[in-house]
Amino acid sequence: MKKDKVKLMNLVSRAIGDKSVTKFAKEADIHRSYLSKLKNGSLEFDPKPDILEKIAENNDKVRYIELMVAAGYLDEKYLLVMDKDDEGQYEEKKDTQGAKGLLSTYLEQVEKKNPREMVTSYNYNNEAFWDEKQECVKEDYFTFPEGYVTDSSYALKMTNNKFKDWGIIRDDYILIRPINDEPENGSTILLIIRKGGGCNRTIKRYYIINKDKVRLEPDVENYGEIDKSEIEVKGLVVFVGRQYIK
Repeated sequence: MKKDKVKLMNLVSRAIGDKSVTKFAKEADIHRSYLSKLKNGSLEFDPKPDILEKIAENNDKVRYIELMVAAGYLDEKYLLVMDKDDEGQYEEKKDTQGAKGLLSTYLEQVEKKNPREMVTSYNYNNEAFWDEKQECVKEDYFTFPEGYVTDSSYALKMTNNKFKDWGIIRDDYILIRPINDEPENGSTILLIIRKGGGCNRTIKRYYIINKDKVRLEPDVENYGEIDKSEIEVKGLVVFVGRQYIK
């Protein structure tokens, strides 16, 4: 599913209509700067579905499902369940379940075609998760396609936008598969880098140089070649999950 940034901007502008951004934001209980960035296309991360829902509920021109399609959460063909009015705009059929009901039905159909399995999840900023000496208590669960899940798999809920360049944003869940052997060349891994007295918890691609050294990409820290003894691999990053309905 492809995000259409321009279409999303136009839909948000149409929803706001003649109202000021300040007034619409207040009525919809959305932060003004958030709405303004969403309207002008400068929002640095994907808008959350609950924000799109608030926009839809506060206007009579743009529907929740349209916003979800433009934001890339749903396939455009899903709009076929809607009729177009005389102006060429989509409007819901009278016999539909409503936007949220339709969305739930759609996700149920996806679930039937792609069975999912529930996995224990921890928060990214949970200190106990990173320290093997501490007992880490599970904090949440998330479901992933069962083909990606093993008995030892677990999930990590992201608490910031540190990895937005990877397409991983706050509140996403990354599925981790622990490994005992060295990661394969080019693998995406969750790891701890202990170098120069620092401790960097991060996600990198792993490239083997020789039996003692590796290169980690992207190398924004300018580590260069790094000793294998300076890294602790927590596991392979095998899937990224996003929660569509709050």
